[in-house]
Amino acid sequence: MPNFRYRAMTQKGEVVSGTIAAASRAEVAQRIEYLGLVAIDADAEIQTEGWSLSRALSRPGPAEVTIFTRDLALLLKAGARLNDALELLANDMDAGRLRPVINGIKTALLSGESFAEALAREPTLFPPMYVALVRVGEMSGGLDHILETIGIERSRAEALRRKVTGALQYPAFVLLAAGGVLIFFVTFVLPQFSAVLRDFNAKTDPVIEVFLALSDLLRGHGLEIGVAVAVSVIGGGMAWRRPSVRAGLLTQIARLPVISTIVEFHRAALFSRNLGILLGSGVALTATLRILIDIMTVTGNAPAWSAMADRVRHGGRLADALAASAVLPPVAVRMLRLGEETGQLPTLSGRVADFYEEKLQRQLDRVVAIIGPAAIILISVVVGGLIVSVMTALLSVTQVVG
Repeated sequence: MPNFRYRAMTQKGEVVSGTIAAASRAEVAQRIEYLGLVAIDADAEIQTEGWSLSRALSRPGPAEVTIFTRDLALLLKAGARLNDALELLANDMDAGRLRPVINGIKTALLSGESFAEALAREPTLFPPMYVALVRVGEMSGGLDHILETIGIERSRAEALRRKVTGALQYPAFVLLAAGGVLIFFVTFVLPQFSAVLRDFNAKTDPVIEVFLALSDLLRGHGLEIGVAVAVSVIGGGMAWRRPSVRAGLLTQIARLPVISTIVEFHRAALFSRNLGILLGSGVALTATLRILIDIMTVTGNAPAWSAMADRVRHGGRLADALAASAVLPPVAVRMLRLGEETGQLPTLSGRVADFYEEKLQRQLDRVVAIIGPAAIILISVVVGGLIVSVMTALLSVTQVVG
């Protein structure tokens, strides 16, 4: 069903705009009239079916959602009404690719939906945790505080992601550059020596034999290999988009010793942080766990998380359920148990999250510090071994000629 962008006038003479999903322009006019508005125009039709490169490039990113969240919180704290705040943000130059989304939220609000329901229409931008917290903020009247909390936590997570990504860029660039140089050497340089080495029956070791065979393969079937690589990359990308494939692959990766430690720290920090935010916002424990289960099952071991939530729903204590399910480290369980016993579970949950975020950061720093030197050593060994093999073979040729 296509989307239609419209402009209409309220009973107070204010001009509003937005998008409506409808089968025809006549239906758009009927729905605008139903909202108590006077239609001005609905001529610009936006096709949303299918995939296109322009739509993919125009999709807002997580950082833009974070900026929107923090700006909206500031406007609400300043006393602006939600509709007026959204209008200001939609007209702001910094809205960028998020402007159509904000206009869609405004339209949903005008049609009688709550802010949380409007956000739920964009699950890729506003995850269940975000929507749940906004719903709590609307019910409690503290939407500005909730949005500020969400913005702070998203900024914290994005800062950590940028730090890790930035640290991995150097070794990734080194490996990519070295791979390109190696392919160039094998494809264009090594063939210059291969004829000489074979004509004079030079003594070649297994290393040079492997690279000579690889050179022949690339020169003889370069096009087929390129097509196969392209198809594999595209197929891998399409498979990665499937949740079941992605979850299975991540589960296998998480079993690696170093990665398992990082995953364990991340899981503890993620659970504790969200637990503290929800409980601190006034959400009941059972409702909090119902929200958290959808988030935590992404990290793996979904049956254990579901069993933990069932124990709490049947009257068990949270710490006992966590210990029985073994979904969190023992230290985290003991600290959460202390929070339950003292009635300070939201506060202790935040401290547990801080504790494991620091451990996660230290572990990531260690891994990143190892990857860079390891990449350089690997490249040096491969290139150095290839050069030594070629030189040894050439020396054997000179001895034969002499």
